[in-house]
Amino acid sequence: MKKKITLFCLIFMLSFSLFKTQIKAEVLKNYEQIATQYEKKGDLLSAINVYYYISKNDTLESNKKSLQKIEILLPKCREILLKELQGKWELKKKFDLDYYSNIKYTKFIEIKDNKIIFYNRPEEIVSEINLENNPFSYNDFGGFPSLKLDKEIWTFSTRKVNREKRLRLRKHIDKNGNLIVLSDHRGVIIDDTEREIALKQEIDTYYVKSK
Repeated sequence: MKKKITLFCLIFMLSFSLFKTQIKAEVLKNYEQIATQYEKKGDLLSAINVYYYISKNDTLESNKKSLQKIEILLPKCREILLKELQGKWELKKKFDLDYYSNIKYTKFIEIKDNKIIFYNRPEEIVSEINLENNPFSYNDFGGFPSLKLDKEIWTFSTRKVNREKRLRLRKHIDKNGNLIVLSDHRGVIIDDTEREIALKQEIDTYYVKSK
């Protein structure tokens, strides 16, 4: 009787394992299709993040394909990103402290020639990041594009709100290696009008294009 129960358990565990493998394969195949759709639309930044997800969750054929895709897309994504970030930006709203951080929220940020320059006055540079030595990369907490500064992980992103282009800075990991989680309830607001207004507000420190 015990042998029959043991055999049944082994068969059940094997069947369950095969079922999980099949489900995972189907999910990853779906993600491959999503990544391909992003590529066709020209949204390479979204596509590369999906390929990174696949590469982190599969060690078989999908992993090889996704790594090949990442190798091809990474230079293009960095080029697209730098064009999007390029220019002189002025601090609009500061939502968090920067006392113990590698990045200081200076009055101005200028991004040019593969450099991010932080300053309050042109003649007084506070800090500078050389993107040739420290390029935008992928990180599990920030995705792509992320910047690693010692233990800190940062992301830079842009968006337009009412024709105003914004540069948003978000710190995901602090200098002690601690994860920073921002609470954002805007997407679950039931009223459509209130949700739309809320989504135009920022929860990150952000800059606007300087005139």
